[in-house]
This record gives sequence, C-alpha cells and structure tokens, in this order.
Amino acid sequence: NKTQPPPPELSVKLLDPGATPQQTLRYSIPPDTTLKSILVIRDVASEAERTETSDDAFGLLPGLKLLLHAGPTVALPNGTRYVLRVSKAESILPEGVTSRQMDEAQQGVRALKGTRGRYDLDRQGIVVDADVPWTQGQERVHPRVAITIGNVRSAVATIPLPSEPVGIGAVWEVKRLLKIWSARVTQVTRYELVDRDGDRFRVAISVHQKAQPQVADLNPKLEMHVRGYELRARGQALADLGVPLALEADMESSSAADIALVSPQSTEPLQSTRRSVLKLKTKVEER
Repeated sequence: NKTQPPPPELSVKLLDPGATPQQTLRYSIPPDTTLKSILVIRDVASEAERTETSDDAFGLLPGLKLLLHAGPTVALPNGTRYVLRVSKAESILPEGVTSRQMDEAQQGVRALKGTRGRYDLDRQGIVVDADVPWTQGQERVHPRVAITIGNVRSAVATIPLPSEPVGIGAVWEVKRLLKIWSARVTQVTRYELVDRDGDRFRVAISVHQKAQPQVADLNPKLEMHVRGYELRARGQALADLGVPLALEADMESSSAADIALVSPQSTEPLQSTRRSVLKLKTKVEER
C-alpha cells in the first residue's frame, strides 16, 4: 500500500474582519468525540457529448450516498487527531446507463467502503498532517469521485478559520491547487460568517474552480487537451467549535468543460455541463 496524503490547505486569507464585536475563532474538540455523518451528492442536470473514447477514458461519474464515521478524537498539543472512514457507500445512477456502466460505477463505489484516513487538525481547522492509505481495490474509485470527497472534507466538512479576530459579516478565503486526472485546477473557497451562537457558527460558502488551457495525460495513448473548465458552487454550513465535522451543509454546483481527447488515431472534441447538489448531516454520538 502507498501513502498519499490529500493536498494540504494553504493559509487562510482574511478579506474583511466583519462587524464588532470581534473574537478569535478556534476549535477546541474534546477527546473521545465520535461522529456519524451522511453525505449525499447527486446530479440534477447533466449533458455531455459522449463518445466511445470518452466513456473509456472517464467512465460514468455516479452520484453518491456515503455513511461516514469519524473519531474517537485524540487531543494533540495544538489540535485534534481523528480517523475518518466510509462505513457504507451507495451509488446514485442516472437513467439510461448501460449495464457495463452500471457495473463499473457500482464496483468503484463499493471500493469506497472501508476507506479510511487519519487527519491531524490544528485549532484553525487546517490539516497539518494526514495519512490516507489506498488499497488496490480503491484504485477502481472514479478519480473525480476521489477529488470530490477530498474537496468536501477540506472545504465543507471542516471549516478553516482565519487567524485574526472576526465578527458577523467577516469574509475569508482559502486557495488550493488541485489535480483532476492530471489537469491542474485552481480552487478558491470563500467563507462569510453570517451567524454565531456560542460555539456554533454558520457560514455562507462559495467555491470557484478554474483550469487554464493545458495538455494533460490520461494514459500513455490518450491526451486531454483542456480548452476550458470552470466550476462554481454556493451553499452554507453549520459548524461547532467542539466538533471536527460540520453539523450540516448543503451546496449546489454547476460546471462546464470544453476539452479534446487526442490519440494517435483521432481527435475527439468533448463538451459537458453538470449541475449537482450536496447535502451533509452529522450527528455527535453519545459517549
């Protein structure tokens, strides 16, 4: 097995400190905290120019319903350690898929079951160390599915906090560099503090992904020429400074891709649009 930690979050940049009074937000998570979450991601509209080559290259991107367990948490000198694992995984498939597509999608989603990773969070909610081993079976997981789960964990499931004091209306952002297949994508996630009651706080979230024109290798015989890619998402999350995962979150995203698949034999243009919804619900289990 190889160890492949997820891309680390970069520093949190405060854009507006918000109204007074202002306080510094910091996570303080009790040891032995355990959580159970349900994550649902489904397409509500999708359109793509499909060809035999594109199906072979990308496969079917299914919707997901995952049952996640986190914890028990372990106290660290400057934060918290927890293990996040997928205890149950189901695929949500669109109408009209072939039996081969259905089998491949379900095999990949089933490979998610049992996936686990160890994450060390500092008091800002930023991952400072991680250990995510991938087994042979998990290589069947659709690359975009793996990226999506990583994004949910870093951008939505745990809300990163600025180092400065903030008040209602504060705005901050986190920039990450992603690889989708081998294409380089810049992601900027922006947060706005809209409400706070004790340790609980609510943020509005917006996500923007964009890729510049580039050439990426899908496999030794197939190149992906990215002519344009952009994703925008908006939503909100309710978090608690005593819990490592958001208590609830919902987002809606839309994306558009304009690419060409280039092989020694042919060049096939491919355009696709997708609109998806995400819902996360977390329950703190009784000790």
